[in-house]
Amino acid sequence: MSGRRSYNFARVPLVKGKQVCYNREMNVALFLLFSLTTQGAWLGPVDMVLSPDGSRAYVALFDASEIRVLETEQDSTLATIPLPAGPTGMALSPDGKTLYVTCDPAEASLLKTRPAPTVKNPVLAMVETTTGSVRETVEIGEGARSPVGSPDGKYLYWCARFDTCLEVFSISEKRVTRRIPMVREPFAAAVSLDGKTVVVSNLLPLERTDEQYLVMARVALVDTTTWETVWVPLPNGGINVRGVCVSPDGEYAYVVHGMASYMLTTGQVKGGWMNMNSISFIDLRTKKIRGTLSLDHYGFAAANPWGVAVSDDGKMLVVTHSGTADISVIDRLAMHRNFETGLFPYPAVGPTPDHAEEIVPAQIRVPLSGEGPRAVVIRGDTAFVVNYFSDTIDRIHLDENSFNSMRSMALGERPIPTFARLGEQYFHDGRLCYEQWQSCASCHLDARVDGLNWDLLNDGVGNPKNTKSMVLAHRTPPSMATGVRADAETAVRKGIQMILQTEPVESQAAAMDAYLKSLEPRRAPILRDERQRESRVRGRHLFYRPDLACDTCHSGENYTDENLHDVGTETSLEWRKFDTPTLRECWRTAPYLHDGRYTTLFELFRVGKHGGTEKLSDSEIRDLEAFLRSL
Repeated sequence: MSGRRSYNFARVPLVKGKQVCYNREMNVALFLLFSLTTQGAWLGPVDMVLSPDGSRAYVALFDASEIRVLETEQDSTLATIPLPAGPTGMALSPDGKTLYVTCDPAEASLLKTRPAPTVKNPVLAMVETTTGSVRETVEIGEGARSPVGSPDGKYLYWCARFDTCLEVFSISEKRVTRRIPMVREPFAAAVSLDGKTVVVSNLLPLERTDEQYLVMARVALVDTTTWETVWVPLPNGGINVRGVCVSPDGEYAYVVHGMASYMLTTGQVKGGWMNMNSISFIDLRTKKIRGTLSLDHYGFAAANPWGVAVSDDGKMLVVTHSGTADISVIDRLAMHRNFETGLFPYPAVGPTPDHAEEIVPAQIRVPLSGEGPRAVVIRGDTAFVVNYFSDTIDRIHLDENSFNSMRSMALGERPIPTFARLGEQYFHDGRLCYEQWQSCASCHLDARVDGLNWDLLNDGVGNPKNTKSMVLAHRTPPSMATGVRADAETAVRKGIQMILQTEPVESQAAAMDAYLKSLEPRRAPILRDERQRESRVRGRHLFYRPDLACDTCHSGENYTDENLHDVGTETSLEWRKFDTPTLRECWRTAPYLHDGRYTTLFELFRVGKHGGTEKLSDSEIRDLEAFLRSL
């Protein structure tokens, strides 16, 4: 695969992407008309595993709360297995007889037609593949996802995303035997073929952002013999770390992620000025990052990489780009040779150079038939890609003609999208951005935060501020940290214009409004901890105690008076007054204050003395923190 050939192939989805957007706009009126009265049974495929002989595929359908069993050669449905809640990941036992599925009932759903969960807390569902039935369930950590099994079949590992740990599950004992702390929102895991290392991606960084220019997420390498963890930092600005895989020879781990140039004023997006999209490879022998390469082509980026897989023979890597509805097919060995024979590691900051397609000369960009690609599985010379928004699976032959070798399978009759569902798709669509560098979800991951400060153009330059969550934004005006937008509707349209740097289309912006209005705060993980009950009660009394009167500014059901206040955090270049943020879901929106100067609520109160908390003891601050973390 030559660099020039990959460059030409990359132009194919660019044209297709524009045509897709154009056709969407021509038909959006029909979508919206029917969505007012019609709600289809969306399936929402998020993961897929193959049986040991490759004859069957098990597809996790999040919105339908079920597993679909497919015959891979004929693309036909063999069975449907109901689950107690929406599946967030799967692992198959080495003998193929048991399917282990993490299910999360607390994850918010946009679909009224989604089956009601039959469990209150996340569970591991053990499914017998011979009978197609759930044998038993075990309660597990909050936000559990991405299970992987040890090669000997003795253990499972998964990310308890909102308990901030990797859980180790003994299959013989049928219980979690160990919880290994992670940094922030562990998202995906992979295990080496010798079973000695579990690689875990952490979605976000957890660092103060007001005084330093070194903010990045970290990858965890967990030794399964000692249970010690080695932390591998990504290059500066490495965030939004999704998929991870390990090469068959055990030499490298690969992670896909964004690269944020958060220290630059956001005057443009051209050439990756704000966000790039990358793959990093970690040497598992030295336990250090070996290099980071861009997946983008100049003028035609690959927004929001999500899934990554390596072929059994180690020759090919496949990366799904959820924001541009395509994949990268990469000659893995050629990529390494190219990197070792002259390329420097990809720069951590700044725009991409001209002809960036030459950075990975073995890369082919292949357009997909579906929307919102997530997981990818490789068997032999075939890649299977699950498409979340279109309820389809694309099947691609991995060779130099991959761009025209696709076969697509619909998992069901695609229903007409609701207005909110269409808005969710637009929110994650990088093709709405100039040159496809980013989507709204690049900075607002799951419509929440990226943990970074950005110098946006809404209120001048030279005053970077921390990204705010979009949850409840439409119910708590004004918008932006300095309240420069009267409401979230205005902020959405200005965001398209000034951040995506394209002209907003009203129907698309209105659909995004509907999506964001539909979001509700997720249940706080601390509510499952009965040991914290009394502390939360004491913290609530402190919150409303007259001498503190936290509810003066953080009032009402959303804990905000919707006004601007001077809380003593301004600098010489910044505004004096800032919008009172909602405290709902504040347990997942660190770092705190407009410039992200505190990484924990305890630090905000003890060091920052926010709200007059200098009069409180450490134990009282712990109680106040417990109450706030329950909102």
